[in-house]
Amino acid sequence: MTIPGLPIRVVKLGGSLLDLERLPDRLARWIAAQAAIANVIVVGGGALADAIRAAHKRHGLDEEAAHWLCVRLLSVTAELVHRLMPQSRLASRFDELHNPSEPGSLVLFQTEQFLREVEPGLTPPHLPHSWDATSDSIAARLAVALGAGELVLLKSSLPQPGTTIERAAAEGYV
Repeated sequence: MTIPGLPIRVVKLGGSLLDLERLPDRLARWIAAQAAIANVIVVGGGALADAIRAAHKRHGLDEEAAHWLCVRLLSVTAELVHRLMPQSRLASRFDELHNPSEPGSLVLFQTEQFLREVEPGLTPPHLPHSWDATSDSIAARLAVALGAGELVLLKSSLPQPGTTIERAAAEGYV
């Protein structure tokens, strides 16, 4: 399902970047330096997701339950960045992404409705309801669903030079 209209860039903002000094200014400068297309941002879980992962390990929390708790907290991190960047727009439904407002626009996307209602109807393979579905893979799946021209993963560290996507995945980088 490709969305007509403006070209779209899906950006996954790593949860570890939530602790970055002057995050709103730095993110706004990065976006301004890119080609002027609509930006849909998926914010990672960072330390909040780490707390759920610890509860999963320590208390035997069901993996699917942990998955959906993490998906819900991605809504919290998206709203956090939205509140730090009032020029952005917060969207919680996939159909709100159908008409990006303008080149350079910034939409913080809460992914739960997409994952519960839209993603299961897309062409397989579907994202698992486990730790194997990361915010990186959610952003990638969203990019495919939107027919995005770009997928960018903003992270707090770079992979080793020459690292393949397969190796990055095996090492837990993506």
